[in-house]
Amino acid sequence: MSNIEHQIARNLERQFSNKGFATQGVDALRSAADVSLRTLYKYFPSREAMVVGALMYRDATYAKWIGNGPENGADHVLHVFHRLSHWLHEISNTGCLFRNALAAYPESAPIRQAAEDHKANVRRMFRTRLLNVAPDCNADALVEALFVLHEGLTESARLIGAPAATKATMLCVRALLASENIH
Repeated sequence: MSNIEHQIARNLERQFSNKGFATQGVDALRSAADVSLRTLYKYFPSREAMVVGALMYRDATYAKWIGNGPENGADHVLHVFHRLSHWLHEISNTGCLFRNALAAYPESAPIRQAAEDHKANVRRMFRTRLLNVAPDCNADALVEALFVLHEGLTESARLIGAPAATKATMLCVRALLASENIH
């Protein structure tokens, strides 16, 4: 992405995260993007392209947000959940932006692809972390279980609050990792 495209995608991501997908007209999106209508359409020629650009920006931002952390043991995996909890406190607690986009645009193949790519990236990240700390673990099953817990935390935080959802999720994640002797 060029600098201007990156800036527009960042601003659109914030706008969609804060205001949702269904209620905003193009003028509101243009205003949030802080560019002319011509510039907005130059980089994102349709509303669908604007949503996809925002989702791609969110995917990259989230990958950076949950990156790094402790290098060893269960803490290497738990780091993702700690960072997600902070995200839900500091950035956004309106549910999964990707799932929200799919709900607003259920027939859009590009939006579905952006959501599927993001979810695949989350799964890949869990696989990498698991294999870093436990190369002989049952990675396929653990990745899916961790993914479900990750998604559950994201969605349940908006209903019961991030602290309660995080506490319950961390209990499950720790038990799951311990069952595979990942300490």
